[in-house]
Amino acid sequence: MRCHILSFPAWACGDVMIRSKDILNCLPLLASVLGDQYGVQVRIGGKEACTNGKVIQLPSLPMDCEPEMLALAKGFCDHEAAHIRYTDFAVLQAARLDPVTFNLFNCLEDWRIEKQLSAIFPGCRQNLNWLIRRFFVEQAQPRAGGDSPALAVLDYVLLTVRAWDVEEVNRLRTAVAEVLRQHFSGLKEVLDAVLVKVRIHCPDTVSAIAYARQLAQSIRQWEPQQQARDDEKPAQHKCKRGKGHASGVTTGMGDATDHSVPASQGEGTGSSACASQRDLSASSSSSRAKAQLTALLHAEAQDLPQNLGELLSAALTSQSPESAAETVTVAVEGFRQTGALPEAQKLQALQASIALRTRLQGFLQAQTQKRCSIGRRGALHTGSLHRLQTGNPRIFRREVEQRGLNTAVHILLDVSGSMSGAPIALARQACFAVAKALENIRGVNPAVTAFSATASTSSVFPIMRHGQKVPDCFDINASGGTPLAAAMWWVMQTMLFLKEQRKIILTITDGVPDSAHAALQALNIAQRLGFEFYGLGIRDEHISHLLPQTSRVINDLPDLAPAMFSVLQDALLQGGAS
Repeated sequence: MRCHILSFPAWACGDVMIRSKDILNCLPLLASVLGDQYGVQVRIGGKEACTNGKVIQLPSLPMDCEPEMLALAKGFCDHEAAHIRYTDFAVLQAARLDPVTFNLFNCLEDWRIEKQLSAIFPGCRQNLNWLIRRFFVEQAQPRAGGDSPALAVLDYVLLTVRAWDVEEVNRLRTAVAEVLRQHFSGLKEVLDAVLVKVRIHCPDTVSAIAYARQLAQSIRQWEPQQQARDDEKPAQHKCKRGKGHASGVTTGMGDATDHSVPASQGEGTGSSACASQRDLSASSSSSRAKAQLTALLHAEAQDLPQNLGELLSAALTSQSPESAAETVTVAVEGFRQTGALPEAQKLQALQASIALRTRLQGFLQAQTQKRCSIGRRGALHTGSLHRLQTGNPRIFRREVEQRGLNTAVHILLDVSGSMSGAPIALARQACFAVAKALENIRGVNPAVTAFSATASTSSVFPIMRHGQKVPDCFDINASGGTPLAAAMWWVMQTMLFLKEQRKIILTITDGVPDSAHAALQALNIAQRLGFEFYGLGIRDEHISHLLPQTSRVINDLPDLAPAMFSVLQDALLQGGAS
């Protein structure tokens, strides 16, 4: 099965560009790109695939998703993003549709919003058509109509709409149409009359609701009158033939009047019985068909045929692993109560910051200054004209300025419950000092995020975003868990769109993450994509298990400058030399 996924440009990260292929194969980054492209928010976590009209929620999926699962996730984002962009949820809520009318509305609205999204993002049409073929052609389940033929009415509307984009769906649609002809004669033609108008002009949610109500009304008002008349005509014809025959016998046999009357009455009785039986059968069939439609109109939503969004949701939810350690979960933004650092702590942090900044700037100064070289190209250097006497053509001057830093640094501050007491006091001072030191280095774009926040177990609180000035609100208490993996994915999503070529993530923590396996998996994937990770342990050596080559441990604030200098000098030197 071939999966079509919309392509994207490459993003700068590390010394190489992140390829589109790498982004498309990484679910959290793919979700971030889709959210940015469509102007919606995409979250990953939990057990459900759904949307609330503002946020698209994907379930926690396996770390290494198969291409087909990534295609399903992208198709779900395409579909739900179209709803967020083009469905008027306020109008829909005010309409208060019953389950059957809402099911019909979904069929029409899905087609309408997908058409509008595809007009802006043509690649979506290929993705959506692939999904339609997958669910309604290649993996089509036996359609409704076996247990209750009335469900075939809704199926017919769904398949008709889907056949407008994918011709292969017509095969299944034809089979469902035959069910309608057998059980609900004339209803198909009434539905088709409404659907033709939908295809010609359905500009908004209001129109889709109006058409859905027309379809529901057509189902509600259907009467099996035409079917009954068709059944009665042959019976009436046979009865007339019987009466004519009896009349002829009676007229031609005057002497047999006494005998012909009983014969005539016998035949008339037989014909009447035949007609009555046919009428009773037709009446019973008609009543049964009408009863089925009446029952359909009172059905619950879970008993009705699933549309594309529901099929996608079920397919994604079924793939969510039982073990949280095997899944990808991206943190969501939450809230943390913060305040300004006490003056004494702030002063100590500023002193540490100055010491670190002085060492880093002195080290980097030689890496960014201009150098003059004499060669065969450039501006004429009059002081080198004497070289012409010896045939030396190197008389031109060229100034070479090594490219400055072009690095984004995101500091992840662990504020879990294990950091309570002295560790959190040291961690927030160290975090403030590093942020202040990096803020004043040209070419470095810092940010600070605390984890976890109070929104949920997997949540973060941005203290300072990229491009902002360092605030004073670093006085934050310690509580909650250590969702390091989810926080790392959130930071990578945030940094993906930054213009800086190199992207560094610095984690300040005191212990073991909630899921060391998930954190290690996220780290390995991120490093393959070009993100760089460094760690600062707060009175604890566990960070060295995760980052053995790029982490240091401090026990007091005076240890910060030498520890961070030894970690960052190599990283920033690479940035200046790239």
